[in-house]
Amino acid sequence: MSWEEEFNQALIGFGVIVPEPVEYRIHYDEFGKITMCSMQNHPADTDYLVVDEKTYSDYAKYRVNVSKKQLEKVAINPGISVQLKRSDQGYCVVKNHAGLILEQDETYKDVEYYAANS
Repeated sequence: MSWEEEFNQALIGFGVIVPEPVEYRIHYDEFGKITMCSMQNHPADTDYLVVDEKTYSDYAKYRVNVSKKQLEKVAINPGISVQLKRSDQGYCVVKNHAGLILEQDETYKDVEYYAANS
């Protein structure tokens, strides 16, 4: 028997290999904080919700309402807000580069102005 025939016989011995179905789970604690995510080899004895793949990949945007056993979107405030707006007066900057503020004694051919956003 050649190695190919032996290999094919061994493959037949395995039978049909069926891939394990993927189940996306979000695990949480008693306060609704997401503690982990799993899609296979799920841990035992944890509270979890089964979700779709998109929710699974965006889990950081959610928390769990423990009493309803549902996900809720979390309002995320990155702490960044626009402090300046385009204006006819205020801070003189290089056009299209608001981070390059010009001093009073500096000149530049293309400028625009930004004022406080109030």
